[in-house]
Amino acid sequence: MPQIIDLSLPIEPHPRDPNFGGIRTTDHTTGGDQIWRALFFPKKASLRKRLNGFRRYLRLRHKANRHSFPDGKFLSNEVYTISVHCGAHFDAPYHFGPECEGKPARRIHEVPLEYCFGHGVVLDLSHKDPRSAITVADLQEALVRANYELQPKDIVLIRTDSDKLWPRPEYFSAHPGMTLEATRWLVEKGIKVIGIDTNGFDLPFMEMVQSYLATEDSEKLWPTHMYGREREYFHMERLANLHLLPKSHGFQVACFPIALRDAGASWVRAVAIV
Repeated sequence: MPQIIDLSLPIEPHPRDPNFGGIRTTDHTTGGDQIWRALFFPKKASLRKRLNGFRRYLRLRHKANRHSFPDGKFLSNEVYTISVHCGAHFDAPYHFGPECEGKPARRIHEVPLEYCFGHGVVLDLSHKDPRSAITVADLQEALVRANYELQPKDIVLIRTDSDKLWPRPEYFSAHPGMTLEATRWLVEKGIKVIGIDTNGFDLPFMEMVQSYLATEDSEKLWPTHMYGREREYFHMERLANLHLLPKSHGFQVACFPIALRDAGASWVRAVAIV
């Protein structure tokens, strides 16, 4: 049997995460009452239908309640209010800009599924300092250590071990980030999907903002994302557990995003199959 390694940071509340809005839960007990109320009092019904529903409820309320179900328990439900960039997620070119390579940028439901399953290679950059830039030389040295030569359409995973900071505040502010040059180098090697175990693909938010305010150079702001307007590529953020991979290559990666029509990104359950 193959070994399955979860590479995804879960979606969960965090006070510093602007991508998480909240959760509304229905437990098994209250769910048994709510389902009947929804039946008798539909929210979008006309006044006449609501009055008829109220009459039916009065007539049937002795048997249309939570006790209709075994042990008085129905089904649970949770409604999450979250951004498509919460937890481990997959960014499509439309997130980077409206056009890519001079054509309308692909959205998340248009990601070619063949890009989302393939040979994986993890590049160990866990020695990089917080807030430092990952360069082409860093990638080349990691490949030498791994004794591997990249092949077109490999799924490249950048290991920084920043996921170990979760859920501390430093997770959002102390991770290394990919440079434009390093991203371009991978894409020109034929790489379509790149994943990283950090909050964002670029340097932390305030690092970019401070660099921009000091220089007024717009190229300091999300340079790897902006590169996605020039050349088509896809990247994943907030991966996890890359340190659990027993080898740097020779495994498969499955990273299929949820098909949200017309969205620029979506949640992903990325796994390695060893």
